Amino acid sequence: MTITIKQIAELANVSRGTVDKVLNNRPGVKTETKEKVLKIARELNYQPNFLGKALVQSKNPLKIGIILTPEYNPFIQEMLTGIRNAQKEFNAFGIEVSVKMPITLEPAEQIGILSELEFENVNGIALFPLDDANSKSKINQLADKGIAILTCNSKVEGIRDVCFIGQDHYKGGRTAAGLMLKLLPAGGPVGIIISSYHLSCHKDRLNGFMDKIKETGAPVHILEVQENQDRKDEAFKITLEYLNQFPELAGLYVTGGGIGGVGSALDLLNPTRKIAVICHDLTPDSISLLRNNTVDFVLGQSPELQGYLLVKTLFEYLVKKLTPESKFVEIPITISTADSL
Repeated sequence: MTITIKQIAELANVSRGTVDKVLNNRPGVKTETKEKVLKIARELNYQPNFLGKALVQSKNPLKIGIILTPEYNPFIQEMLTGIRNAQKEFNAFGIEVSVKMPITLEPAEQIGILSELEFENVNGIALFPLDDANSKSKINQLADKGIAILTCNSKVEGIRDVCFIGQDHYKGGRTAAGLMLKLLPAGGPVGIIISSYHLSCHKDRLNGFMDKIKETGAPVHILEVQENQDRKDEAFKITLEYLNQFPELAGLYVTGGGIGGVGSALDLLNPTRKIAVICHDLTPDSISLLRNNTVDFVLGQSPELQGYLLVKTLFEYLVKKLTPESKFVEIPITISTADSL
């Protein structure tokens, strides 16, 4: 049953105006009366009538901007599913969501998109921040103007955000290294493909992976790290180069998108030895490669949930005036194998 301000007022034997003051933390109410009203509201599990607010906001809707990474990464497609689900859920509250997907991972393009959203007079922005001084400066400039900033997936220090939604990627890299060591007890050369040095999540995974390997003293030789910008074609070329230059290649660690290109290269050259492969994100490509035993482990990060939480968290912050309980909304690391699918 929906509890109204009128019912609380009747139970507390006060006016509706008094209840409204208490629930909105406005002055002019005696402490004893305030405590009585709050006690009744808690006991009845009172929830504010946000649909009423929605009627007002529909005439002047709140606008949320979301900046993702290039759409050719299947991970982003799953995030979009979560974003769309949240849009449907909160549509009645008069919220507009504008999703922007850059073509590259270059800071200049992200800064340009931030300026577009500023021109659109958005109330909040959720984004994958790039680890770049100029990009951070632009983000903080918007935060200082009163635009709520929410960062996701890639944590960057020095940004004045409401919170960060994502994983502890350093821990993810260490987890991947631990799995690689189990696959390669005798060690050997291992190639690493990262998306971009502009994304801190990939640098954190890389650092976690390398630190874990060094700490164990295992005979694993890390080859020169290569960037693929999350692209399959680049991952394909990089994998071919690794295989041709290092015939004894023992393992591959892919921190971001493009695992389909890795699989194609391995299928093309068909090395006689099984090469250990670990990647991140359960996508159609990684699932297929798990099933045919090309990939050994996939570390997941629930992209659909992340997409949903971007909209939900900004909605609660902007409409309900609720600040997240923690500055770090952590998404658990999942580990998938062929048998777990």
